[in-house]
Amino acid sequence: MSKSRASSGGGFGALLGLMLIVWVIVKLIWWILGAAILVGLYFLVRAIVRESRRRADLKAAHRAALAARADQQHNWVLQGGDRGIYGPRGAELMHYLYPVTDSGKAAYLGAIAG
Repeated sequence: MSKSRASSGGGFGALLGLMLIVWVIVKLIWWILGAAILVGLYFLVRAIVRESRRRADLKAAHRAALAARADQQHNWVLQGGDRGIYGPRGAELMHYLYPVTDSGKAAYLGAIAG
């Protein structure tokens, strides 16, 4: 049995289709490149905006933590504690370097009272 003639025309149709696709690409190459550049720019700008928002959130969290520490130290100063001036670790060091005796504390409290 010999091959049927119906399957022999497929190669020519595929060649015409391929030639049509190549012609469209060559004819519209600048439009295709322009669209690819626009898509690339979209993703680049989106990544930059996301990074900028992330940094802004981190900066806001840092500022909020700083404000909370400042408020805490202000409260310590209002209560007469050394931690408000020197910080928690600095107050420990100052008490180590200059220990407060009971007589010194009484004199300090007497001077404050008036």
